[in-house]
Amino acid sequence: MAFVGPGFLYILLIVIYPLGFSLWASFTNMRLTSPIARFVGLDTYAQALGNEIFRESLIVTGLFLVTVVVLEFILGFALAFSFSRMRGTHPVMRALLLLPVMATPVSVGLIWKLMLNSDFGIITSWGELLGFGRVLWLSDPVLAFMSIVIMDVWQWTPFMFLILLAGLEGLPREPLESAAVDGASPLQSLVHVTLPLMKRIIVIAVVFRLMFAIATFDTVYVLTKGGPARATDLVTLFIQREGFVNLNIAFASAVSFLVLIAVLIATTLLFKRELSDAK
Repeated sequence: MAFVGPGFLYILLIVIYPLGFSLWASFTNMRLTSPIARFVGLDTYAQALGNEIFRESLIVTGLFLVTVVVLEFILGFALAFSFSRMRGTHPVMRALLLLPVMATPVSVGLIWKLMLNSDFGIITSWGELLGFGRVLWLSDPVLAFMSIVIMDVWQWTPFMFLILLAGLEGLPREPLESAAVDGASPLQSLVHVTLPLMKRIIVIAVVFRLMFAIATFDTVYVLTKGGPARATDLVTLFIQREGFVNLNIAFASAVSFLVLIAVLIATTLLFKRELSDAK
């Protein structure tokens, strides 16, 4: 108990109590501007589902998740596949590729905000040199969304690369050697041998990246704060705004648990379906 006690106390105070308090608050009309909170049942959840801004935020979040996960998987797998075919281990190159993941989210957001600045940003300057003129990356809704996608892909592609590279290096060599003996081309071996063998690892990498991507907040908040015109208003920014700006704790808690339920359902279905097919 002497060893377990401090850890359990930490989990109780930092994880269990806030989670329980948030769940209780989601069934009330709690506002930090009002000293009285009363139980309202599922009314707060109904209000959340009927909120137009919340629905728009879900659409933006869904588009963001699909775009970044697909791009990060493609780039991560391409990097992992090229590294797996190298003769040397290249530890320095691997370490350099992992630097974006180790950077703090706020510093990443600040760096990209400086690079995309319309007055002195280096990316804007390159665009002018190439003849594109002064591109207002953070003022145009479409370009702002592209900016957060590019930033996220830059930071989290190494995460995909690391998991997929570990999977590729752990594959048995016999099926690939048999395919080569039977005359299969490198592309045929990749599609019909490597990818089926990698199915479990791919599912795990995608699911973990989805769970991390749904919680994206720091980088986007620093870069765009959800603007312009809510073009980058992810659901995490919506929750933060409702809870800490509008002080509507009940509404923010209800939205948080709706997102949590959606993520649990999606990840459970992916694991059950894909991993059972991979057997």
